Parts: sequence; C-alpha cells; structure tokens
Amino acid sequence: MPKVVIVGGGPAGLACAAELNSRGISVTLLERREVLGGRVEALSCKGLLHCRQCDVCRVHRLRREVLASPYVTVHHGVELQQVERDGGRYRFDLLRFKRAIDPGLCSLCGKCVEACPTGAMAKVGGRIVLDRQACRSIQGLECERCVSVCPTAAIDLFGEEHISVQGEAVVVATGSLEFPAEREPRLGWKEVPGVMTSMELEAVLEGRAPWAMAEGSSVAFLLCVGSRTCLEGTPMCSSICCRYALRQALTLKEMSPSLKVTMFVMDWRGMARDDPLLEELDCSDLRVVRSRPAEVREDGGRPTAIYAADGAIVQEGFDHLVLVLGLVPDLENELARHMALPRDALGNLTPSRCRERGIFMAGSCLGPKDIKHCVVDGVMAARKAMGFLEGGDE
Repeated sequence: MPKVVIVGGGPAGLACAAELNSRGISVTLLERREVLGGRVEALSCKGLLHCRQCDVCRVHRLRREVLASPYVTVHHGVELQQVERDGGRYRFDLLRFKRAIDPGLCSLCGKCVEACPTGAMAKVGGRIVLDRQACRSIQGLECERCVSVCPTAAIDLFGEEHISVQGEAVVVATGSLEFPAEREPRLGWKEVPGVMTSMELEAVLEGRAPWAMAEGSSVAFLLCVGSRTCLEGTPMCSSICCRYALRQALTLKEMSPSLKVTMFVMDWRGMARDDPLLEELDCSDLRVVRSRPAEVREDGGRPTAIYAADGAIVQEGFDHLVLVLGLVPDLENELARHMALPRDALGNLTPSRCRERGIFMAGSCLGPKDIKHCVVDGVMAARKAMGFLEGGDE
C-alpha cells in the first residue's frame, strides 16, 4: 500500500519520489500530463559548447530513476475527481482518458487526419496523435468523422477509466503557470510577425521548429512579461527569468554568431555579480537596454519595440522579438480547492497549518523557483513526509 502520494511530476515531484525511493518508501506519483517532467519536457539544453547549468539533464536523470523504481507507481494523464481523508489515510479518485488511438490497431493510413475538420488528428513522429482540446466530438459537438473513416476501428474518443489511490501523506508539487501572452495584446503576440514567446523559442533551440536566421539578423528579448506589474499578471518577480533568458540569448549567439541580440531588462535578478552567466555576457557583444518596452507594433512586416531611453521615446525594429514570460500562480488548481490549501496574498500556495494534516509542498506552487531549487524543495518535502510517517519531526 503506497504511503506517500505525490501530486505533480515536474522537477520537485520527481526529486521527492526519487528521495523516497532511495529510502524504500512506496510512492504513487500523479501527473495530469502524458509525460513526466513538467515544463522541462519542452526545454532544450543550453550547453552547445559548454555547460551553463540549466539542469534540464538533471530532470531527465530523475525521471529515468523514478520510472525504473519498484517503489514508485506512476499514473499519467489523470484528472482529479475527489479527495477524501478517513482514518488518517487520503483517497484520491481519478479519471484517466484512455488513448484515443490504439497503436496496436492503427495502420497509420492517415485517413483520420484527412477527415478531421479541425486538425485535431495529426501524424507526429511516426504515429497518429489527438489534440483533445481541438477535437469537436470531445468538446460536445457533432462530428466523429475520424471514427467513421478508420478502417481498423482503432479510434475510441470517449474511452476512460476510474482509478483510486491512497496514501498516509501527500506532497503537493503542482507547479505554476506561464503568464498567458495573449493577456498582453500590446506586445503583439499572434498579431505582429516575428513575435514569439520564450517557450516557442525553445522549440527552435531544440530543432523542433524552423527559424530563418539570416546573416546579421536581429532579435530582441523582452523580459518580465506578466511579472513585476500591477496591470496584468503578478507584482512579484519570477526570479528565474533573467538567467533563463540570458541562457537562451547566449545559446542563440553560439548557433548564429552574426546574430545581433538586444535584451530589454529592468535589472538582473537571481544572479550574484560574479555569476558565470554575467561574466559570459560581459565577454559577448549582446546589447543590454535598461528599459521595458510599452508596446510592440508591426512596421514593414517586422516587430518594432517602443520604449523610453535617455528621456526620449525610441522606436526600434528587429527581425524577431522574444517575450520572456514570467511565472504566475495556478489559481484554478483543483487539488488546492479539494484539499482547502491556503494561499498567500499573491496567490501562491503556503504550507501554513498543513503538516498536521500530513500535507507537504514543494516547487514552484510555493512561488517561482528554478529547476535546482525545485529539486532541493522536493528532497526536503520527502524528508518532511518521512518524519511525519515516523511520527516525529522531519
């Protein structure tokens, strides 16, 4: 019988599971996505020529360790239905949608892809995948064209199973959210050609998306999108974005040395003066502008940033502009609602009065943290949970 239930399979949840595994404690790990790793799954290594300590590889190692453990049971792609506590044990009732396409029956003929009116069916990496959010049938509209054209009856859009798991202690590692770029329409995402988010740039850095970087082309990074503001997003600093954006910019320069890179920052945070990234920045030709653009407009098919500098309003065009998204609390966290988890004034979860209920927290659900600190958090949460199970202090 599992003793600890970990909710969230990102860096903190994986580190917690790995630590408990090393102590021989049985764990059930719940993850709403289809893969473990959280946002790290979409991140690229930033060490083309030398390691920049981004810790992406560290999470991949933790994932391999957790998946190979006899003490850890993993449930992917689950939705929380209900949580109850009885006699000191928690019970989680979960819903998991079965794979819409049975790989054992699918012939990869592609007829479902051709029949789908919304593009929800797609052939990716030698298999057919379904985007459930784009599927008309799953959203309650009449369709099921893919089902009718499938020659092998491999498609079941509504298959589901109900799962119940129990544990004596719970570790909450549900993470945070990226600020939705569409909530800042003045910055031109999806409207101005050449504007992308920092997560969309990750696909370029990893070679999953094309990006034409002509000789001598220019790119600007706009930091603090959705953070350090009282208008949209959160007034708190995301603390991780400076290092993250600087790693992206330096990696781009390695990929294309002639690229002209400009970084719009208010100040560098989360880094000491002797940080290796700042030392590398000083040795590069990256341009740093201490300003926060108020608007991004289209001019001649390119993004133009409008910002204040030296007492004047400047309009400067670039070939590409990257919106570096801040992290914001997940205010619609179902687990927080079911378990009545407290929040601070900014919306982050807080462990106040949770230990006596056998609840522990780790990672960026407590506030923005980088991978390294999420991993440390996960290890500490594991030790606190062990102390609780043993009836003493952690």
